[in-house]
Amino acid sequence: MENNIIKDRIQDVRERFLSGNQIEEIRQNVTSLVNERLDEFQNAQNNAFKELEVAIDKLESHQREMIAYFNKQLMALEEEQKASNSEVLKLASIQNQNLSKPTRNKNFVSKNASPYIKKIANNNILAFLAVVSFLGILALNFF
Repeated sequence: MENNIIKDRIQDVRERFLSGNQIEEIRQNVTSLVNERLDEFQNAQNNAFKELEVAIDKLESHQREMIAYFNKQLMALEEEQKASNSEVLKLASIQNQNLSKPTRNKNFVSKNASPYIKKIANNNILAFLAVVSFLGILALNFF
């Protein structure tokens, strides 16, 4: 019942102050204003989307450049590593050749020692040099 009373009062106010044409004109004005705002919003959305696409393209381009740069750096490091590895291997082979040659002045074990002790001493020296060379190769590979 209260609803009917409120509706009646609203109707009375409309009839007193506004005619039917005025109400329709207000509705059209509100509709056109809402449509204009929607168009502005859609244009702003489209512009923002275009700017986003441009930003994504720039980001992808930068990403490709960085990947190419890092690949180039990696290849240079690999080449440098190969060169240093080959140098270490050459030095190790030269050392092994020098150690395998018998030298009269550079005996680490006295001549009076048994052949068994001489063999153990020479093997230990060779093992030590092999371990040092191996550690050098590993160090060059990781640094």
